[in-house]
Amino acid sequence: MAMGKQAAAKLTPKEYEGVERLVKAGYFLNVSDFVRSAVREKLEAMKLATVRRLPPAAAEREVHRYMKAHPGAYPDEIADALSLDLETVMDAVGALMAKGKVGELG
Repeated sequence: MAMGKQAAAKLTPKEYEGVERLVKAGYFLNVSDFVRSAVREKLEAMKLATVRRLPPAAAEREVHRYMKAHPGAYPDEIADALSLDLETVMDAVGALMAKGKVGELG
């Protein structure tokens, strides 16, 4: 297992006491376990979304493939799953509907 990096942080007495209470209550193994958990949670919450830019025809193909594999998927779900912006997905769905390849959503 690779060695981790250490990071020091100063907590107020009140913050540290709160962490210690959670450790004593059994929610975390120790203070370090709490800090690692808090860092992971914050990193996940702030994860920047990477949005791919595709030509309309390519987006249409990917959206159509996804909709066939996931019937009933909503455009926002499709956008998240394919890392496309919602406008691109909506345009692709509109084009697919106009061509009769997919029905009404929802």
